[in-house]
Amino acid sequence: MIEAVRRAATAAGDPWAAADELAAALAQPEPALVLFFCAERHATDGFARALAGAFPQTEVVGCTTAGEIGPDGYADDSVTAVAFAKGAFRAAANLVDDLAGLEMARATEIAVQLADRLASSGGNLGEDAFGMMLIDGLSGREELVASCVGNALDGVPLFGGSAGDPLRFARTAVYHRGRFHRDAAILVLVETRHRFRVFRSQNFVAGTDKLVVTDADASRRLVREFNAAPAVEEYARLSGVAVGTLRSEVFARHPLVVKLGGAEYVRAVQRAHADGSLSFYAKIEEGLVLTTAEERDVLNNLEGLFDELRRQLGPPLVVLGCDCVLRRLHLAESGGLEQASRLMRDNAVVGFNTFGEQFASMHVNQTFTGVAIGRETR
Repeated sequence: MIEAVRRAATAAGDPWAAADELAAALAQPEPALVLFFCAERHATDGFARALAGAFPQTEVVGCTTAGEIGPDGYADDSVTAVAFAKGAFRAAANLVDDLAGLEMARATEIAVQLADRLASSGGNLGEDAFGMMLIDGLSGREELVASCVGNALDGVPLFGGSAGDPLRFARTAVYHRGRFHRDAAILVLVETRHRFRVFRSQNFVAGTDKLVVTDADASRRLVREFNAAPAVEEYARLSGVAVGTLRSEVFARHPLVVKLGGAEYVRAVQRAHADGSLSFYAKIEEGLVLTTAEERDVLNNLEGLFDELRRQLGPPLVVLGCDCVLRRLHLAESGGLEQASRLMRDNAVVGFNTFGEQFASMHVNQTFTGVAIGRETR
């Protein structure tokens, strides 16, 4: 029996064994698309070749992670994957390479070419299509790519995630056509008659204390000063923490918020530096006004999201999810990770923990973005 969607995961260390396990679990005649998300240690030439051999006639795309989400919920040091059957889905993917030298015109052209490819295969870019973007999480180019793609695919709901590693900020990569690529992004368009909804969820809202960026290096997403004071000191003061405690778990509890176009978006701190500056996961520039953040319970937030998706779509066939690594760190520190993992499992989530997320034409932080696909068709 051909299933519209099949999910799988493997913890096998040998690349050929891992690829064989995935191929056996996902087996169906020529899937339209296979998506996978893997721990950074799997991003090897051997695993790339093994995947290409396991799915020789299939569009296969994926990326490295800061943690995986699979059939059993949150996982580490594994590979999780999902296959979409032909007949129920059509898909096309393009690689955007050389992000460091990328210009808006080329990014837009690649997105338009992708839309033309899907349309030429009989796909419908109306209400039956959504887009996904996977991008090197150390490239610093998410804003440019998301903006160009979002504008080029106007009307097509878009989401995505930035590839990660185990918070070493050393090596992140995307996979396309038998190779892992750095300084690159992958754009995927999917058409289906199954009902779906692209979503964004976050559990922080704007607080009252303001931080104005008064000295920054926008190209490096680096802030040297907030409110004309050293960034580390001002951030710690307004967050109510000691400078010496600043690490990823603290940043997860104390993000900042920016208001753009009437909506609120999280700006998450990535690292504190010895010179008193702060690196961010998203665009930051002089003159930007941020606020401290007020937290809403992350588990209630997650339960509410899944309840809403089920009301709209019924039980999910699959949920493709891009979940910020800082959300997972916060869940682990607050004791909610096991419950959140059950929610991911019970709602058929396949995805990964990211170094940033994309929604529509925006690059965002500390959110859970994705697409929920229902069992019913239009």
